[in-house]
Amino acid sequence: MRFDDRLTTVLKGSLPEGPGAATQWRQVVDLLAQKPGDLANHDVQAGLTRLRDLHDRVSEQDRMAAVQSLKGRLRSAPLLVYLTADSDLICDAAMDAADLTPEICEDAFPRLSLRARKRLQSQGFAVAEDSQAPVAENVAPDSGGNVGDGPATESLETGSVDAAEELAESQISALVEKIADYQKNRPAEALHPEVHDDGHASFFVESLETIRFETDETGTINWTEGPPKGSIVGVSIAQPAFDEGPGPDAYGAAAFRQRMPMENARMRLCGAAIVTGDWRMSALPYFSEETGRFEGYRGIMRRPNMAEDAGQVGVDVERREQLQQLIHELRTPLNAVIGFSEIIEQQLFGPASYEYRSLARNIMDEARRLLAGFEDLDIAVKVDSGQLPESNGTTKADWLFERMTQRLQGLTQSNVVDLNISKAEPVRPFALDGESVERIFARLLSAAIISCENGETLKGELRTRIGVQPTNRFTLSRPSRIKDVSESVLLDPSQGIDGEGGESSLLGLGFSLRLVRNLAQSAGGSLTINKDNIALTLPAATTSNLKIRETESE
Repeated sequence: MRFDDRLTTVLKGSLPEGPGAATQWRQVVDLLAQKPGDLANHDVQAGLTRLRDLHDRVSEQDRMAAVQSLKGRLRSAPLLVYLTADSDLICDAAMDAADLTPEICEDAFPRLSLRARKRLQSQGFAVAEDSQAPVAENVAPDSGGNVGDGPATESLETGSVDAAEELAESQISALVEKIADYQKNRPAEALHPEVHDDGHASFFVESLETIRFETDETGTINWTEGPPKGSIVGVSIAQPAFDEGPGPDAYGAAAFRQRMPMENARMRLCGAAIVTGDWRMSALPYFSEETGRFEGYRGIMRRPNMAEDAGQVGVDVERREQLQQLIHELRTPLNAVIGFSEIIEQQLFGPASYEYRSLARNIMDEARRLLAGFEDLDIAVKVDSGQLPESNGTTKADWLFERMTQRLQGLTQSNVVDLNISKAEPVRPFALDGESVERIFARLLSAAIISCENGETLKGELRTRIGVQPTNRFTLSRPSRIKDVSESVLLDPSQGIDGEGGESSLLGLGFSLRLVRNLAQSAGGSLTINKDNIALTLPAATTSNLKIRETESE
């Protein structure tokens, strides 16, 4: 189960100053605006309190840009109450951005500012007579950033400030609870009201194919080229997208953690219609020339082409869950078949003829091959959905190659292939746990061995590239049977290789290589197919992880 703790994360730490204050104000507004029923009452109150504290540190222009970027997405009545108590311009922008149902509007009406209530009434919004009762307007600041300067403040005595704050909090809590109840019972066919662009947003109807951007060291976008900045500045590329919110896929987030270049990572943006949807993001980390300190990423986002879109929507969430359930149900009988075959092959329940044991051994091998194929399919689904657990820890190269020798011994002998792997010392440990590294290397080497001719020698070399973020690069010679095959054909799951037979992967060479590439990208690495070799790059442990002094040079 995943918990949306983005608001809690944003609110950590002291109040920022300067551009950081504007960025945090924008982030909190964006998080509060959508899915208010998913937030606890105290989280909503904490978010509104932070907006109030930041009010004097954020210019009206920045506040206006943030509110305008919510056009058609402001679904939080408490936030609308807060924003309508700001300046007249921001009040009008908030009303334009609101996407509240009539039932929620009626609950929120008494708490809105006088200007907002008049505007609703001018649009023909009808409320019950008892909904006109005045309330304490200390929920949000006025246009000057002060709290509690509304009509009800005149009756507040010095000792009643706490009572007024409790009243505001209780009002917001009650409102959030009503919204949550309504959304829970909201008809599925309910339609959002149509949102029309005004003159101020006329440029949003233009198409936008690329976005150049820059982030700070936390991964928050702080600069972008082209409109509208309000929907892009403040978005983070450091954490995977949660639910329908903005953010990268697991590969992009992993690349950021490892300070690795990212290429064509999936990125989702929300807000103005011109940017809403899926993008492909390529970016490079940059570092201070004086100190070498990591300072952020610079890159570009582009709209995906038709082929990429088709791959993205190929398996929806429901079908993915059904596939995982099917794999789970198939594993159980396969494990039983393997268990009984082992009993017969090892004669644990009594003597068995040679022919009988050979048949049991063949059944066991085929069942294990099927099981390995199902495991690959399950891993591929987890990678695609971002469910693959994050890899932590380090793994030494010596341990990995010893495991590969044991695991691939039968495959190399049956295919009469000599696997020759060397290291260009010194080699750092991988910055991944042993299971993750073994999974990647086992699938790559198995696919390569199967693609060799009998008697062929497969050569591999591992070396560490030292830098701000060190990497381990493993190069493997191309097997003869795929020597001149293009990369597009090799990575096509529907394509096989000449002579690919019983010892091949259940799902084919193309599927295996694509799986290795996706696993490497999820870990912050890459897989490239060159003319003479296949290169696998994975993050290596930094000096601080090793706790030793190194004198290596690039």
